[in-house]
Amino acid sequence: GSGEYDIDVGGTARRFRLNLPSDYDSNLPHKLLMVWHGLGGTADQTADGYFGRGPSYQGLWGQSDGRAIFVAGQGLSANGGGAGWPNSGGRDIAFVRAMLAKLKSDYCIDETRVFSTGISYGGIMSNTVGCQLGDQVRAIAPIMGNGPYSVFGGAGCTGQVAAWLTHGSADAIVSYASGQASRDHWKEANGCADTSVVTGIDACVEYNGCDEGYPVVWCPTSLGHSTPAFAPSSIWEFFDRF
Repeated sequence: GSGEYDIDVGGTARRFRLNLPSDYDSNLPHKLLMVWHGLGGTADQTADGYFGRGPSYQGLWGQSDGRAIFVAGQGLSANGGGAGWPNSGGRDIAFVRAMLAKLKSDYCIDETRVFSTGISYGGIMSNTVGCQLGDQVRAIAPIMGNGPYSVFGGAGCTGQVAAWLTHGSADAIVSYASGQASRDHWKEANGCADTSVVTGIDACVEYNGCDEGYPVVWCPTSLGHSTPAFAPSSIWEFFDRF
């Protein structure tokens, strides 16, 4: 059920938080949303919100209307700078693989509707997950992220994922240009054109000509390193398309 879990991944203890819908039905396949914290963050903050009132999952829990299982992983030390997702030696992707295997074994998950999102380092993690686990993940929504790069295990992407991305032009921590580069990566990976149409929130555009079932939505803002207020509803609407 909902709670805190530990799993062994290659001899390293890894931890995650899990929340099931209050009326969880073990005979009904559910969406699965993986939500990743930023540098120095925690799985508890992600699951419960910064005021500990949870569930929150970066505002997405309230959008889900009891139709999804949520999980928040705990990162390990990122080069001495707090917990993050550097994927050193592939350790974080190994964690995701092990966690997904356990969740698919223990719960009724729609394996065609597994999603990944996160803020800052969690956005980087979502790009890495989308690249390396495109055969298991349907769509990603990086917020203020960058990559995928080879330094984060970005070489040799597997499969395709739909992608929703947002980044602020005043971001002084993760550069706006790197967010644009992430957008361009997914545009190329999904065969999109350079032209686009406005979709949903006025700041968001969806690119034309993407491979069927693999849209790319880009939501630029004028913010710094912060999440736009529209992100939870827009991300859920995007995930709910699949």
